[in-house]
Amino acid sequence: MTPSPIASLARNRALWLLCAFVLALVACSDDPEEVPPETTAPDTTTAVILDTTTTAAAPQVDTTAPTTTTTVPDEEFPGPTVLAYLEEIRNIAVATGQVALDMRAANNDWDNRSVTGVRYPDTEAALVAVRDRTRQLRDAIGLVEPPNEFGLPVEHQTAWEALGEMADAAVEALAGLRSPDTGERRRAALSDFIVAFERFNGAVSRIVDIIDVGGAIDLPTITVATTVATTTTTTAATTATTSAAPTTTGATTTTVAATTTTTLSAVVEHSIVDSGGDSSDPVQLWMTVSVEVGTTKKQLAELGARLATEYRLSRDYQALIIHFVRFPEGIATLGRWTDAPHGDWERAGEATKGDYSTHQIVDETIEKDWSLLPTDEQMDVFRKYNDYRTAYQIESGVSPPDSELIPLAAVALGLEEAAIEEAIDAWSAWVGY
Repeated sequence: MTPSPIASLARNRALWLLCAFVLALVACSDDPEEVPPETTAPDTTTAVILDTTTTAAAPQVDTTAPTTTTTVPDEEFPGPTVLAYLEEIRNIAVATGQVALDMRAANNDWDNRSVTGVRYPDTEAALVAVRDRTRQLRDAIGLVEPPNEFGLPVEHQTAWEALGEMADAAVEALAGLRSPDTGERRRAALSDFIVAFERFNGAVSRIVDIIDVGGAIDLPTITVATTVATTTTTTAATTATTSAAPTTTGATTTTVAATTTTTLSAVVEHSIVDSGGDSSDPVQLWMTVSVEVGTTKKQLAELGARLATEYRLSRDYQALIIHFVRFPEGIATLGRWTDAPHGDWERAGEATKGDYSTHQIVDETIEKDWSLLPTDEQMDVFRKYNDYRTAYQIESGVSPPDSELIPLAAVALGLEEAAIEEAIDAWSAWVGY
């Protein structure tokens, strides 16, 4: 019997459907891990995500880490940049000191031309060189950029301004040399130059102190020369001093026209035991300064110049007088040193505070004979007697002579009359009366 075509077609269709069903059932029962890569690859981005993470994150770590480590050395002071700055300042400072010496020498030689034989063209050329060199140094320090640490920019600015003032003064000194006056303008410019030089020195010293690596910069001591404009007087005679190195002895008074002196370091050990005049009008500063044993007249004058310079920089005055002593009980037993308008303390009101163009230095310091210095024991007895005498005068209202008071003091103080008399004589010999 031949099967019907329709029946055969139906049977084949049923078999095909059965096979498809079995295959589908097997596929649904397989473990997902066995899925071929082709079926899951389009949905897999794991490799791409890892690549993106490593390439993006790793460079950020690498670039930020070096930035953190490079800032650490900046916190260490002084670093290479600061030390390089100090070396530049050192070179400029040394060159400036030499220019200041040249400025002083040119003026000194010209004022002493009758002795030195210097000619006008020589002096003019020397001052032109000082002017040009000072301008170069001013420009050089202006090109140096200071580090920002610990106030260095402020001190650098001060040094630069001071060099500018020195350059201006050098121009004025040259103009003064060429002017028809008798040297007043040139000497005033020299005074301004030296004051500016001291200001420069102060700024450089503070820069060195801030950086604090040792090795201070040694700059020269510059003073206005006491030359033709100097008169030396003694009790016996008055002579004009024209030597470039005048010699003074005894109770000598030396007057220097329109001068300013500067010293970079303390000359002798000293202490200011008393002072006043800050609030007066005009401002007439005075001080009593005690110095160490053996101080010479020259050292006293240098100390006076140093103190005057310090006071000019720290406060303005119209006149200054310094009384030098060894013992506080004395009154200018080692002499006086004055910086005032035209050298006259009483003419302080003629000057404006801070303007020292008319100031003159009057050096009345004394070359003391230190062999006359009372001993400590003599000074102890003298002070006890002095205290007794003061108390006696207050209580009694009278002031008897020593011949009458010494016996009373000896009893009251438990001292020998001879010891008191010896102490009084030693003091009188020391102070000169």
